[in-house]
Amino acid sequence: MSRFLAALLTVSLLASSREAHAQSSSTLRSAFDGGETLTFSLAWVRVIGGTAQMTIAPVAGQASYRMTSLMQSNSIFNLIFRVRDEVESVVDREAFSTMSYQKVLNERGRTKNELTVIDPDRKVALRKGVEIPVPHPVYDPLSLMYHLRTLELTPGKTLSFSVIADGKVYVMEASVTRREVIDTDAGKFDTVVVEPKLQEGGIFLDERNRLVLWYSDDPRHLPVRIRSEFKAGNITATLRSVQVGPVAVPVATKESPRPGQR
Repeated sequence: MSRFLAALLTVSLLASSREAHAQSSSTLRSAFDGGETLTFSLAWVRVIGGTAQMTIAPVAGQASYRMTSLMQSNSIFNLIFRVRDEVESVVDREAFSTMSYQKVLNERGRTKNELTVIDPDRKVALRKGVEIPVPHPVYDPLSLMYHLRTLELTPGKTLSFSVIADGKVYVMEASVTRREVIDTDAGKFDTVVVEPKLQEGGIFLDERNRLVLWYSDDPRHLPVRIRSEFKAGNITATLRSVQVGPVAVPVATKESPRPGQR
């Protein structure tokens, strides 16, 4: 009898877990379908120096989502290090796999405009006129942050993904390390901490760099804090506000460049 009760309890817990995850995914899909804008305060080594904004919304008439990220320094910090970086990612709604990924960077007057387009049928990515074999699904740095929100994030869990960035495909593991309470201008949040790590150096981790993500420990998994740590210090984005509804499109990414244009 005790074994039967234990087995029944296990099945009940698994069913509850699946139901909770399904409810979380449904809540997020509703938010994504309606449009969502997240605004952050940016701090360079604890000095507030700018703002960041992340958006997600469905692409009209297509089975895809469009995500943008805009990071810009404020007028005071512009005197030291002027930054306006824009990123756009378009993914299919079903698997959240990247369809296109564009970076429009302007740092200290130096600019870069790069576009990667993925053909899921041929499983290749086109960047600067070069074809790169990619698996399916594959994510980019921005789409992965959103895709993580749709998953069950429990401390002790490790998730594995294929990520494309700067013309290379990496295998990345995201470890959910702990729970932590975070105070922000948008409120006080119970969070789960996620640390993406690559099997080899690259966009998320090498000998000098580290990325840490704090997601709200609720069905929406809002990115409450994002911190990039490097040898000289760190850059931290902390959530300031959440807006639901139609989203504004950053100017530079309204028109995509030709593949390979810089």
